[in-house]
Amino acid sequence: MQKKSNAIRTISFLLCVSVVSLSAALYYRYKADGLTLQVEQHQQEAYSQLLDHVSNLETALQKARYSNSAPMLSQLAAQVWRESAGASAALSTLPLTTNGLLEVQKFVNQTGEYAFTLIRRNGVLGDEEYTNLSALYQSADSLCSQLMDYQATLGQDLAFGSQAQTVSAFDSDTPQQAEYPSLVYDGPFSDHLDRRTSLYLEGQASVTKQQAIEKAAAFAALEEDSLQVTGETAGTIPCWQVQGGDIAMQVTKQGGHVLLLTDGRTLGAPQMTAQQGAQQAAAFLERHGFAGMKQSYYEATGGIVTVNFASQQDGRTLYPDLVKVSIALDTGEVVGFESRGYLMNHRERQLAVPQISLEQARQSLSPLLTVEREGQALIPSAGEREVDCYEFVCRTPENTHCIVYIDAQTGAEQNILLLLEGANGVLTA
Repeated sequence: MQKKSNAIRTISFLLCVSVVSLSAALYYRYKADGLTLQVEQHQQEAYSQLLDHVSNLETALQKARYSNSAPMLSQLAAQVWRESAGASAALSTLPLTTNGLLEVQKFVNQTGEYAFTLIRRNGVLGDEEYTNLSALYQSADSLCSQLMDYQATLGQDLAFGSQAQTVSAFDSDTPQQAEYPSLVYDGPFSDHLDRRTSLYLEGQASVTKQQAIEKAAAFAALEEDSLQVTGETAGTIPCWQVQGGDIAMQVTKQGGHVLLLTDGRTLGAPQMTAQQGAQQAAAFLERHGFAGMKQSYYEATGGIVTVNFASQQDGRTLYPDLVKVSIALDTGEVVGFESRGYLMNHRERQLAVPQISLEQARQSLSPLLTVEREGQALIPSAGEREVDCYEFVCRTPENTHCIVYIDAQTGAEQNILLLLEGANGVLTA
């Protein structure tokens, strides 16, 4: 009997050990799987960051090729250095066994170092610099395309290899604690820095909820009884929120102007072109008191064309005074409207007489560019400033387009925008 009890105890003990061991094995397997998933997520995030940095690097290198002034070149070279550093940090997270990793790492490091030498020289580009920047841009363009192609496989093969064009014949003293010029980059002017208060709404009377409904109904061609005030917003421009069916609007409490309109209705098949939609958008603005607006950039996607318009004064396009109109291409109706830039900035400006001529400004352009259109424009800049510029739409050696802005007072390059022209519209980078 005693032997039988001992056997039962032994078997029970062994079963307990087995259960504990199995539980431990399953636990650590679970932990290992979790760590593996976490590593993969980190790698995917790093790969996405790498793609962003290389894309920005490519854009900055292309702009640098079209620059013809030391200050603008310094800004762009600083951006190249920053994006190279970001790409290098992202690369360090990818598996060391990734094919082509060392070649890509070498490329982004050398590109960053070369950008630093351009900052330090503080001069305009010579033939050698143009050649080097062209080689680097072509390599960045090639790398960016490959990164997008291989994104689905987490970049397990970055077959960059011999396609990389690196620059070795330059002073490569790597900066340690260098001070870099701060970047002043206004983007495509559609997301410019807002002022703290609306200049257009200054002194205008407040509107009640009922008045907001009346304004909204007139703007959207709706019956007043189909709309109601559903709330209010604070912020830079306080608004009444007005809604009816699929349409939602924000009407400014001061002045009663429509700041935002969205229509979430289901869209039908397009019955008009993007250009016809842009004409509808211009006619809509004209009917609602936005006179003399100039069409800027547009994008057509998902059956909707969104068009940017800017006001004009004294022959200048006022890019801070921006209005966006979205037209549904099935019926030509307005399904989107946004006037924040216009409401924040629009007023009669006191514009100074240019100190340099259009011809003098044209001489400041890069010799690589061919001017196709020219005019004057007021563009937003950092610190809530506006700069009166000559605007040159130019053809590049690659048969693309860019816009160069030359300060009408000083002759300095203020900005360079790359036009992204495609079947769906014209945007900027």
